[in-house]
Amino acid sequence: MNEESIDNDRVPLSHAVLAASMVAAGCLVPLALYWVLLGGSDCVTPDWARQQIERTPEHLVLVDIRSPEAYSAAHLAAAVNWPLDAVMATTQAGQGPDALAGKTPVFLCEVGFSARRAARHVESLGGQTYFVRGGLQEWVHSARQKSPGSLDVWRNAAGELPDYLFRPSPLGEQALAVLAFFFFKPIYTVLSLAVVIMLWTSRAPDMAALRWSMIAFFVGENCCAVNYFAFGEGSYWMEYLHSVGMLLAVGFACYAVLEGADRRMIMLSDEKRRCAALGLCGRCIKHADVPCGLRRFFVLLLPLLMIVSFLLPTAGWKDTTYITQVFEAPYVYGHLRAFQMFENWFCSGAALLLFAVSLAILLLRGQAGIPWAKLFLAAGLGPLGFGGLRMLLGAAYDQNRVWYLFWEEGTELALVAAVCVALWIFHRRLPLWINSFLEVEKR
Repeated sequence: MNEESIDNDRVPLSHAVLAASMVAAGCLVPLALYWVLLGGSDCVTPDWARQQIERTPEHLVLVDIRSPEAYSAAHLAAAVNWPLDAVMATTQAGQGPDALAGKTPVFLCEVGFSARRAARHVESLGGQTYFVRGGLQEWVHSARQKSPGSLDVWRNAAGELPDYLFRPSPLGEQALAVLAFFFFKPIYTVLSLAVVIMLWTSRAPDMAALRWSMIAFFVGENCCAVNYFAFGEGSYWMEYLHSVGMLLAVGFACYAVLEGADRRMIMLSDEKRRCAALGLCGRCIKHADVPCGLRRFFVLLLPLLMIVSFLLPTAGWKDTTYITQVFEAPYVYGHLRAFQMFENWFCSGAALLLFAVSLAILLLRGQAGIPWAKLFLAAGLGPLGFGGLRMLLGAAYDQNRVWYLFWEEGTELALVAAVCVALWIFHRRLPLWINSFLEVEKR
């Protein structure tokens, strides 16, 4: 197979349909899980809770279900304490502190999930209740996107806490935050769009996969920007699209690398060409009745990747939330538990499933299954790569989210820049009109 035939070889329709189906199914699963965990009319946003409690204090009351010790250390001044254990011990509607008499409780906890348990239990007894999505994490975040109101005052046993959760950021860290979001992000977003345009007419499978990687990356990062400018980073939907875009970008990029290495260097899938690993194997399955060394390598590698995937769900939660100022503008750093669940639990489960399918294909179909095994391997590397990056950054910089943001944005800039440099070096793989432009520039 010559170079021209590689570039003109379209992605098999079956592969394209399967990839599209995997993307569609993968995007729907987290939405279904979210609805099971947090969906329902009893789930309300912090903004809804503030507005309704301020408007009808005679009907609604904010209820903090954390332990008495946590409540005494710091709580919202307007919140009544009713610990979760006491809530779950009730056997009929209407039981609870005197402050709740004749009122509907709006349950609030640290991250939202304990409050959901309390609300569902009271509802099972016939009572009416609500719980605040995202708990105190999201409450603090949403309060700092506007002027804090009367329901945003913090207290402890000794009195008010005007600077609770506030951490001053050094001037250098403030500059890094601005550099990461307002310089790194626009640069790599424009570069990813440029790659999409350059590869728009390319039909080679690896270049097509790289094009889709950059499309997913471009869409995901723009959803992140829209979430910041239009929703004050308060839109779960925009953040979900951002995460899915990053996951797909990694997966398609991995497939581009695997497919490009196979078709252009190793020649494993081409029955008519000598495999580049022949010097290592000694004898090749293409010409003799021997096992394929590279296939056996991937049969060993896939179980190892499945084991690595368990790093994500066994990692601890990183719920640190704090307020700071970036050049006089208030900003809240924190990573909501719902997003961590997507990155740790869903990404791990998706990676495990896709690696297992890839392994099963290699074991059952042998050499003929390599093209399909590559597809599922790359698909599994997508969630593992995205979830792994977020997990590592969270573990390293949970107490200083400025560096978390800086290194996440910096890593994305480095990856997109590496793609651009690789395309520049190997520009013969680009469409004809790009090559013509590069030749003119050389002159």
